[in-house]
Amino acid sequence: MTGFTFDHIGLRKLLIRFAHIVLFTGSTLGSLHALGQTSVTVTQAAPSLTAPKNALPMPVSTQSLTGLDLPPNMVIAKPAIPEAPVLSNITGAKDANVTGQAMDLITLYQEAAFSDPVMTSARFQYVANQEQYWQGLSLLLPQVNAAPGWTRYYQHAANNSSLQTYPGNGRVFGQKNYTVSLTQPLINVASLELYKIGDLTTKIADLQFYQAQQDLIIRVSQAYFDVLTSQDNVTLYKEKMALIKQQLDQAQAKFDAGLATIVDVNTAQASYDLANSQEILAQADLVVKRGVLEQLVGHPVPAVKPLAKNAQLEGVAKDPRTTLKNPVPSPAVADSVNPKLPAGQTLDDWIHQAENANFNVLAGKLNVNVAEATYRGALAANYPTLNLGATAGYNTNNGSTYSTQPSQTNIYNNTVGLTLNIPIYSGGYNSSVIRQDAALLDKAKSDYDNLRRTAAQNVRQAFTGFYGGLASVKAYEAAEKSGTSALQSSQLGFEVGTLINLDVLVALDSLITTRAQLTQARYSTLLNAIKLKSTAGTLSDEDLMAINTLLR
Repeated sequence: MTGFTFDHIGLRKLLIRFAHIVLFTGSTLGSLHALGQTSVTVTQAAPSLTAPKNALPMPVSTQSLTGLDLPPNMVIAKPAIPEAPVLSNITGAKDANVTGQAMDLITLYQEAAFSDPVMTSARFQYVANQEQYWQGLSLLLPQVNAAPGWTRYYQHAANNSSLQTYPGNGRVFGQKNYTVSLTQPLINVASLELYKIGDLTTKIADLQFYQAQQDLIIRVSQAYFDVLTSQDNVTLYKEKMALIKQQLDQAQAKFDAGLATIVDVNTAQASYDLANSQEILAQADLVVKRGVLEQLVGHPVPAVKPLAKNAQLEGVAKDPRTTLKNPVPSPAVADSVNPKLPAGQTLDDWIHQAENANFNVLAGKLNVNVAEATYRGALAANYPTLNLGATAGYNTNNGSTYSTQPSQTNIYNNTVGLTLNIPIYSGGYNSSVIRQDAALLDKAKSDYDNLRRTAAQNVRQAFTGFYGGLASVKAYEAAEKSGTSALQSSQLGFEVGTLINLDVLVALDSLITTRAQLTQARYSTLLNAIKLKSTAGTLSDEDLMAINTLLR
């Protein structure tokens, strides 16, 4: 009878535990489902001969390098349909009208184009630099000056002076005159070089303004994805706290039932407090990141649209590791950041494009031309100059000073002549300026070489960041699936008593960290695609609009 009672009680406990496991597993899976990841689809557009061209002709264009605008020229494969309203802020209430309040990437960019102080400053700088062309041209055109004059004389005689015969012992008379002069440079090499400098400066202003526009796209995109990253972190830490709270309640229940120690309860409580502090920091970071976006557009931004949930990142080339069961680590990793692509799309092609079409590089090349013109102008300071001069003058008066005799004269004076100026010695000033401009010319060449190397390095960084990002997103997605399975297994192990609560919390923390890294990898991949096209001088509004279609 005793043995039967023991077996019956043991069987009942076993059935109760099994029921608890089933219920706990269902609730846990429901909570994990709430942590659904956000992903995007990036596909490649086929090379188009009608692709928009830059305003300035480039030595190397995307048309001359076949398919160079792949893969960063991104379009969405399937339209992303909103599945749920977008929150106006992290703690705000959900309603159907909130979606209309959320701002997308292209809207914020359009507002920043007219509100960003940096862009506004660049626009005024561009307008100001355009005037240097006319200032240089004016040195080659005629210079005309007019000098009219009018003089009134009041004479008064001293004692024993002949003016005493005039009434009041004084007289009044006047003179009128004018002179109009014209000077036309005929030979002036220094002025000709200054005109060339003004023309080159306006072209540099064009390139600088184009670069400012591309920098604005990058700054707005960076700020936008930083806000999304902070929002994702806030959401993840909220979910983390909810899951830890479930573990805390379970640990407390098991402790009350005598099936666990107080260590499990204290460990869960410590993890909950830590997650609470992480959420506070994430909320503070969101305020700062949102402030950066507001600084660009000039007004508060209540909410931004997140990336679509139902999409995946895809690269141009298939991951070579997908066809191998046991891939060799080193070649696989190398191919993931610098894959073997068709001609025109390789890293060397992107570098070649950037070295010849990057706006900063082109401006640096023009700066070398400016330095050369400045140096030639310094040399021309020792050259003779020849000017054509012409004047037309007129003078009339009804009297003269120191004379008692009244008079009336009208004189016209017109002249035409050539003026030749031959510099002989300037005290060494011209020689010093020549040496100075020669050094500045060498400096401009070094700066240009540095800009080319910098553009090449930026291409390497963005290129490997983009393709490495594609590979890392796949790796993080696999890690996220593994982490989810590990969390479920550890929760079941804790439920049946084979694992302690610390094992569950470690698995949970690892899963949340992986999810955060996954979202960060997606945003970084998109940003690297934008930076890659910007460095190559091919970034346009269409690229931003293509990314904007990925928002829900």
